Amino acid sequence: MRRARKPTWSFVVMRGADKTVKQFHVTKRSVFAVPTIAILAVSGCFGGLLLKSAYELRNLEEQLSRQDALLAHTVSEKDEVIDSLQQDILGLSRQAQELNSKVDELHELELRLKQFIEKYGSSIPSSSSTEQKLSTSRIPAIAKLSSSGTSNYKMKQIAAISQQTDLDLQLLNVMVDSMEQSMALTLQHAQERRMMVDAYPSGWPTKTISITSGFGYRSDPFTGRMTFHAGIDIIGMLGDPVFSAADGVVSETGFDKSLGNYIIIDHLGGLQSEYMHLKQSMAKEGDLVVRGEKIGLLGSSGRSTGPHLHFQIYQKKVAVNPLPFLANES
Repeated sequence: MRRARKPTWSFVVMRGADKTVKQFHVTKRSVFAVPTIAILAVSGCFGGLLLKSAYELRNLEEQLSRQDALLAHTVSEKDEVIDSLQQDILGLSRQAQELNSKVDELHELELRLKQFIEKYGSSIPSSSSTEQKLSTSRIPAIAKLSSSGTSNYKMKQIAAISQQTDLDLQLLNVMVDSMEQSMALTLQHAQERRMMVDAYPSGWPTKTISITSGFGYRSDPFTGRMTFHAGIDIIGMLGDPVFSAADGVVSETGFDKSLGNYIIIDHLGGLQSEYMHLKQSMAKEGDLVVRGEKIGLLGSSGRSTGPHLHFQIYQKKVAVNPLPFLANES
């Protein structure tokens, strides 16, 4: 028997009216297999593309994750740098405030020096250069920095400026301390010199300056004999004030039948001033007196011929002529 032929599909290709016709025979299985194969091929390509896309997407996600971690680390470092800069700037602000306080103290010390010089004369040198430097200078307070929009370069610049400013403030602080010590020492020396001047018995002890008897040998008004007169006699009105010739301590007061009411004041350098024939003593032993202070009233007590003040100065227990001490005041 003849084997039955499998059914086939024929495809006729006509290229034109005058062209030959070509016919192709394909089996039914081939007709269904080719589209299936094509679909499978397209599906395979699509699946490959999906796998490739998933792989690339995973790589992108890993890269983004690494970049996010790096960015977070960078932001954290920036925040730390900004915090450090803010702390530095706060420290500089405190230093600036302390420096302003010291400048104010220098101004006060300068004012005291000026007042001292105006009161006692221009012999004490003033710190004019210091006044010019510090007359209007003030260190401004520094505000906090904002972290928004601050680049690494700007932060480096700010850090450098902060370090330089800190160094400048430290140097300025040292300079102010040195100037403050120098001015305080100058004022101390000036005050010490003024104390020495005030302790020098050169102040005239009465209102009047009429001298009736000088220092040295003279004819005694009671006996007529030549005797040594250890001071000077200053005539005045009964009850006129008697002043201390210098700063000092009252070492003795009392009454003597020859000296009358008297006061003795100790001064620096082993000097003593004595006031005799007083109507009344207004100072007590141990009192601290200053130059020009009223210590008694002019009188005629003791061995006296009339109202006057017998004034004498002793230097290391030796009587000296008071007039050279009183020369400037007279």
